[in-house]
Amino acid sequence: MDVTERKFASINGDGLSPWMRVKKLPMILALHLKRFKYMEQLHRYTKLSYRVVFPLELRLFNTSSDAINLDRMYDLVAVVVHCGSGPNRGHYITIVKSHGFWLLFDDDIVEKIDPQALEEFYGLTSDISKNSESGYILFYQSRE
Repeated sequence: MDVTERKFASINGDGLSPWMRVKKLPMILALHLKRFKYMEQLHRYTKLSYRVVFPLELRLFNTSSDAINLDRMYDLVAVVVHCGSGPNRGHYITIVKSHGFWLLFDDDIVEKIDPQALEEFYGLTSDISKNSESGYILFYQSRE
């Protein structure tokens, strides 16, 4: 991924935030969903299990003036899932698309799942601190 510029901008006048323009979109895009937050009153990290619906297809538009590729279509190819209630406890499983099928890898167990089963890993609709199985890292592959 080529970075054209790296700057800082004021957002809502509350200080400077880093940002960058991307010149060339990557072939593999990894998105990390921030599922853990430090809770000052508890003096520890807790899991954020809120619902994040991640699409099977994702189109990114490049707004950089010297962009090599203006837009790119991606397909979801893998999801790392955190199972548990906190960062210091739990288990990770991985769901991978291979040869047109979705496979769930849980240690030494591999099973084929339906694409609709991915919805089970979007997170919860209500309680943010409950034990859950939530998508944590998403991997998208470019169609180009």
